[in-house]
Amino acid sequence: MSKKAKRFAAGVCAAAMTASLLTACGSADTSTDADTSSADTSAQGNAGDGASAEKTDDGINAVFGEIRTEYNENLDLSDYPLTVSEVPTDFTMTVEAESGELIGSAAKHDLPEASGGAFVNGVNLEGDELKMTAEIPYSGFYDLNFLTMGSAGRVNNVLVDDMKVGDITTNSPEFFGDTPLDYIYLEAGTHTISITPSWGYIDIDCLIISAAANPVTEDTYNVTSPLSNPNADEPTRRLYKFLCDVYGKYSLAGQYADKGRESSEYEKITAKTGKTFAVLGLDVSNYSLGSKAHGSESRTIEYAYDWYKNAGGIVQLCWHWTSPEEYAVNSGDNPWYSSFYKEGSKLDLDKIMNGEDEVGYQLLMDDIDNMSEQLARLRDAGVPVLWRPLHEAAGGWFWWGNCEPESYKKLWNVMYDKMTNEHNLTNLIWVWNGQSPEWYPGDETVDINGWDIYAGNHVDTSQSGRFADMATNYGEKTKLIALTENGCVMDPDKVMNDNARWLFWGTWSDPFTMKLGVVINDEYTTVELLTKAYNHERVLTLDELPDLKNYPLD
Repeated sequence: MSKKAKRFAAGVCAAAMTASLLTACGSADTSTDADTSSADTSAQGNAGDGASAEKTDDGINAVFGEIRTEYNENLDLSDYPLTVSEVPTDFTMTVEAESGELIGSAAKHDLPEASGGAFVNGVNLEGDELKMTAEIPYSGFYDLNFLTMGSAGRVNNVLVDDMKVGDITTNSPEFFGDTPLDYIYLEAGTHTISITPSWGYIDIDCLIISAAANPVTEDTYNVTSPLSNPNADEPTRRLYKFLCDVYGKYSLAGQYADKGRESSEYEKITAKTGKTFAVLGLDVSNYSLGSKAHGSESRTIEYAYDWYKNAGGIVQLCWHWTSPEEYAVNSGDNPWYSSFYKEGSKLDLDKIMNGEDEVGYQLLMDDIDNMSEQLARLRDAGVPVLWRPLHEAAGGWFWWGNCEPESYKKLWNVMYDKMTNEHNLTNLIWVWNGQSPEWYPGDETVDINGWDIYAGNHVDTSQSGRFADMATNYGEKTKLIALTENGCVMDPDKVMNDNARWLFWGTWSDPFTMKLGVVINDEYTTVELLTKAYNHERVLTLDELPDLKNYPLD
């Protein structure tokens, strides 16, 4: 389970407890600031303290601040040049693992079959590390290939000069095999390249450093594919055109904040940095039928409406899909509000999608219909949505990832078909975030490829290896690539220099942004870096967005 997922569970738990207590006392307003889960159980239609409750022409009761009237009419959309690599295409060098510094329990073992006659293991627990030194002759982009051995799927961290730049996955149980992390920028000079344990328990033979074989190019950012839905409405096409126009030139600042312009995140980030995020992340979990069965209510649609219509921003919606009531464990350590986790759910998606569980299938279809009604409210109000359901499936911690990839892909495509063709949701830009090529449902039902990265404390690297991997190995068509969730904010200088120009980022809230919902938490991103990122010339904030409702389509 990811660090964010654990925090999310705690937040939903707090929200559910608050809702239960206040409902028992007869309160109509059961709002809570728990996590960024949109576990806001306030009665719909109550605009909240300090907000105007006037009914709009669109029928949605939502004005949570000043209505914006001025927009950026001078956004520079000229190309921003990519960093050029000086590395000769035939460059390669090998660094033996046993030549490195062995820290903690890391240990050398002789083995004639290994490239240097020895290998290293014992990098298993916190404090263990293999730290190799490499003399890099040219500034530019390199592929790092660690020859490792271990059972399938063991993920471990790669650090350059003590800062995590990505991870590697070992899948070679009987011999030393390729374990690559590609497209890492290194300046000419001396660097340390380390492996630290995430999972641990691998054998490491050597590191082969070579010129990047699949560099990011201008074509990576030249997205010409139309939206997957040919009937997408005009506001949605305008937003998509804007996203394509800025891709590779800017990143959009994003933040999860479950109360939109009434949130602590909105207030504190704006006060601290002088700027406001452009992409608001919200969760529709409390609209799930499994949540409604326990009295959950939500104003997420109202906050989304206000952000686009009144503040002039961009909305990203994710769905921590609680299980239908009949399939929620709802006992002991697995209460109903955590039933989006596999441990809290009785759903067997393999059986459901292959026809063995017709009842389960129908309940999922009913919930898709139910969620479509909420999304249709935004469609009818002219609000486009970056729609990100069924996320992080390859991680296996959610019920929709506790299955074979084929079952997941079937569910994704069924959801897409129902929402697009049956419910005519013309306002959705489909953001896939399954986090493995094996789980990719196909170019025809995806508009944006996303990845969620929680790299650790004060890790401001661009994660260029992950970006380049997505640009190369996910689908046939060129897609926009976004950092759909993150813990640490990346240094924009590194993002631009490393050619890993994520379309937007979406920092999760407590604890990655806020501490107890009260103050900015600098445990993951320093206030200095947060301020730098929000004020960077290559990061677009809310005030720098043009009028998206009238953005030119030509």
